[in-house]
Amino acid sequence: MAKRLWWNAILPTLLIVGTGAVGEMNDPFSPSKRTSTFFPDRLKQLLRNNIARFPEAKETADRIVKEADFWLKMTDDEIWSLMFGPTITRSWHVWSNGTCPDCEKPVPMYNWIVDPKKAPWKVRCPECGSLFPKNDFFAFYRSGLDEKGVFDPKRADRSLLFNADHPDPNDLLHRYGVDDGDGYGDGGRRWRFIGAYLIYGQWKALILDGLADLAAAYLVTGNPIYARKAGILLDRIADLYPQFDFKSQALVYERHLGSNGYVSIWHDACEETRLLALIFDAVFDGMKDDPDLIAFLSRKAQETATGNPKRSFVDIQRNIEEGLLKDPLKNVHKITSNFPRTPFTLAVLLTVLSWETNRPQVIQILRETLQEATAVDGVTGEKGLAGYSAYAVRAVAEILALFDRVDPDLLPDLARTFSVDRTFRFHIDTWFQCQYYPNIGDAGGFARKNANYAGASFYQLPSDSYAVFTPSAFTLFWKLYQLTKDPTWVQLIWWSNGGRSDGLPHDLFSPDPKKVQDRIKTVIYRSGIRLRQESVNFEKWCLALLRSGKGERERMAWLDYDSGGPHGHSDGMNIGLFAFGLDLLPDFGYPPVQFGGWDSPRAQWYFSPLAHNTVVVDGKDQRPGSGKTTLWKIGDRVRVVRASAPNLTGVQQYQRTVALIDLSEKDFYVVDIFQVSGGSLHDKFFHSSFGKLVIPDDGTLERPSETPYGGRSEVQMRNLHRLRLAKTAPDDRPLKLIFLLDDHYGYRKGKKPVRLTYFDLTKGAEFWLGEGWVALGISTIEDAWIPRLVIRRKGTEPLTTTFVAVVSPYEGDECPISSVRLVPLQSATGEPCGGGRVALEVVDSDGIRDLIISGDGENADGQPPDLSKERSVVQPDWKVSTDASFCVIRRDRKGKNVFQFTAEGRIVEGDVRTIKRKR
Repeated sequence: MAKRLWWNAILPTLLIVGTGAVGEMNDPFSPSKRTSTFFPDRLKQLLRNNIARFPEAKETADRIVKEADFWLKMTDDEIWSLMFGPTITRSWHVWSNGTCPDCEKPVPMYNWIVDPKKAPWKVRCPECGSLFPKNDFFAFYRSGLDEKGVFDPKRADRSLLFNADHPDPNDLLHRYGVDDGDGYGDGGRRWRFIGAYLIYGQWKALILDGLADLAAAYLVTGNPIYARKAGILLDRIADLYPQFDFKSQALVYERHLGSNGYVSIWHDACEETRLLALIFDAVFDGMKDDPDLIAFLSRKAQETATGNPKRSFVDIQRNIEEGLLKDPLKNVHKITSNFPRTPFTLAVLLTVLSWETNRPQVIQILRETLQEATAVDGVTGEKGLAGYSAYAVRAVAEILALFDRVDPDLLPDLARTFSVDRTFRFHIDTWFQCQYYPNIGDAGGFARKNANYAGASFYQLPSDSYAVFTPSAFTLFWKLYQLTKDPTWVQLIWWSNGGRSDGLPHDLFSPDPKKVQDRIKTVIYRSGIRLRQESVNFEKWCLALLRSGKGERERMAWLDYDSGGPHGHSDGMNIGLFAFGLDLLPDFGYPPVQFGGWDSPRAQWYFSPLAHNTVVVDGKDQRPGSGKTTLWKIGDRVRVVRASAPNLTGVQQYQRTVALIDLSEKDFYVVDIFQVSGGSLHDKFFHSSFGKLVIPDDGTLERPSETPYGGRSEVQMRNLHRLRLAKTAPDDRPLKLIFLLDDHYGYRKGKKPVRLTYFDLTKGAEFWLGEGWVALGISTIEDAWIPRLVIRRKGTEPLTTTFVAVVSPYEGDECPISSVRLVPLQSATGEPCGGGRVALEVVDSDGIRDLIISGDGENADGQPPDLSKERSVVQPDWKVSTDASFCVIRRDRKGKNVFQFTAEGRIVEGDVRTIKRKR
């Protein structure tokens, strides 16, 4: 990853925004902010006009006002008192891998229910409904407030720490479920009820949601009472916000992990800080001329001796800007998040402080941020395809849409300069049937659908208060269409709105929604609704996608040819396959951190190459690094990619060839050739999805005393048996395994079951069958064991192996392939070909035969083939000679050619003369 360019842009600005500590009044303050920047009067008037004209806008406004009523009914003192200090240990989880003390059922990660409106200072078990803690913590909290209104545990009345349902000190349950702010302990177990409630209840649900609702209510109504309530809370947060330091004050996975942040951990702190700035900007015009606001905050300043008298709005503005805007600018580490969220937040902070003063720095941040955010095939290069990689793209969408409000000339300029249409195409090109993304890196759940476009968040009206602060992605993509005339963006809008124009563009600030709807319907009428998706190879991101078929018969094979990197796994040369509405070769997805955190054995299992459909050399993890494409050819019936990455394993040769070959509109198969040279132990792992595995009739399973990887507790594999075939089987007969797939999630209700037949033709290999562990998500403890295959070769170093397989998925019980066999390859002089050259014959159920010949690509020393030497090979049975890197010949039952496909070469039939390559 390149150096963060935006840091160079922000440094000079940090020297300008101010150095005085919050509360110090000895340095002069001359406010440069005079009015709202992101919500100028023209937009506020447009918003209110739309509310009067359009039902969806009015319904959203009514909903916002109704939600704000909860905070509107609070007294000013109650609003002010919502904010707490950093004196209680906060916790990101009640217990990340824990249970409920009452029912003892598992309640992992974020599953505790927090609803402070209905159950203040309590969390609820989702299994039995029990509330914790059992004591009245709020009474204990109030007893410990000091003169500044901050809780001091030394002052608090500890006689209040008892189970309210069992007040008798002699009752055995008198202390059961009691939390004093440091959790409830029972033996070696500890539940952080209050520590988690402070974050998810008090901070997020009462304070942040309350601010958003109040600010949104002010914008939709113009009533300054909402701005006053929000201003009181903003000012109180600003008093205390700089004192928060998640790294030293809070726990993650039950321990101090050294994670930065403010009230919340770094990634949420970044988003929350930006939201606070936008809320301040939204209510600024309603606060600045409110004498009641000044009178109240001045009184509270005297009561708590904050050091800022707050006798004028300038004093209040100074306090909020110092505490909520400038403190994060001076402590960027507290909001350093996944790129480009932090520079996005810094740009917003500077813009809210003063667009007029800081405009050059903000534009520089935006430009340098977009330069890096689009550098790797239009995206950042982060892994987690539908997760962290998509978060960055969503941030780009939010940046462009939000700053379009400030300066309408920015979007056209930035979009053209950085080709952001390519950025937003990335998650269209990698999306299969608008249902699946490859689970590459920290993203997704095992074999689960992802039916939403990952590159933007499409909120629909009627919505909540956040519709005011999150610009409409529908509007953004409509503007992209206007800039590029590419109907893809209109089709994406159509898909994301449920295949209709109703409500578009779901934008409270849209100048003419009806006109947008009519023009979108015109584009759809002309261009249709089908997204343009083709085979594509992202050579910088190291992902190749092979597509064929149409409609429900579409299929896509993919090859990921790098390892590691931000949010990546040790999974280089991993493959996947989508067909028949299922993920047939699913990656495991987001690591299951709910089983003890990121360092737990089960989470680490997901990072290991042993968990992926790839080859492991000498049992070692892969090194971080990128591969390169050495072959790419897309034909009508054959699509092939070859990639090489010996640097991932430190061997001489490590390359994989994947070909998607059509038999008909419905039937197809995948040829998979993996060549490895180096080390002394090569293990190829293969798994499909949920289901059972059927072994050959003449196969027997043996469980020896020692099995590969089975004895290592940190590797989640079990029941490994060696598969032995009858000794009478011919040497060229492949291993044939049938995966009877289970439609675990009910995606194919009413349809025929899907099967997958796996043919393996690797010479001199051992075969091991077992099960691999998978989690079914990160917010559940549901898990499963799926069948896995290990193809093992061992020998003296440097061991050279060519793994050869054919994968054939199908509906029903009849495999479209009747047989697969290796056939010999010879040189022009009749000698057997060595190296990684492979020829195999595939015969389908109608007797149609395919001959596939694959060259060895890079040599075993990792170098390209020497073109000064004769490269042609002969297949005598078919009487074919070719010098192609990869070729397919298809003949019908009578031996007549149906088609030929070649990549980097040509074919000669009818004689066996070698082909003279042009030099």
